[in-house]
Amino acid sequence: MKHARLPKFALALFMLTAINLVVFSQDCKVDMEVLKGTYTGDCKKGKADGSGKAVGTDTYEGQFKSGLPEGEGVYTWSNGNKFKGLFQKGLKNGDGEMMYKFADKPDSIVKGFWKKDVYVGAYQYPYKVLTKTKKITRADIKFASASTGQQIILWVSATSSGAATNQFGAGTIPKVQPNLILQRGIYQRSVVNDTYTSKSETILYDVEYPFQMRVDMGGESVEFVINEPGSYYVDITVNQ
Repeated sequence: MKHARLPKFALALFMLTAINLVVFSQDCKVDMEVLKGTYTGDCKKGKADGSGKAVGTDTYEGQFKSGLPEGEGVYTWSNGNKFKGLFQKGLKNGDGEMMYKFADKPDSIVKGFWKKDVYVGAYQYPYKVLTKTKKITRADIKFASASTGQQIILWVSATSSGAATNQFGAGTIPKVQPNLILQRGIYQRSVVNDTYTSKSETILYDVEYPFQMRVDMGGESVEFVINEPGSYYVDITVNQ
């Protein structure tokens, strides 16, 4: 079987291109002292930018921007510790997994979220309002304490931008009766407190976290998530 040969000029052009790529990669700057040594990968305006690998005292392989790790990548320290996850301006920032190497015991792995190189916990945020519809004027979550048990106190109030007189009497705005739709997590029991005149109160007891719930109020709704154990106030106001 005959094999086709590249013309001499084509072979020379290929070799020249390969050499230029290597030289270009080597001249591409990485702006971290511990990663300075050799670099291969994408480059922009003389700096590592795009996908690449830098090997110095430490090693990083992944996405770069303006000479620094930016985006998803794997960073390996000289002592064997390794982080796989998201970076921003050369710092761990976002979701990731850190592996610590030990000589005399098994490796330790920490998963979670980092912010500016600092570990913030297993979750990016302890609580968050995920969605709310147009007429929701307030949707606040506040930490109460851990000493009162694992509970959520839910307040729902109504305001009115229209006339103050209605079938319930002059200046009276009826209380909103929320419909609670559990999305994730568990609570053992709930109690409705009807003693307030201006708002409805529902207390959820023995909550297991992470906890996610949607609160429907007629055509309006709020969805929230709470990740860390404790007691919380959820304060919602809807403009009716």
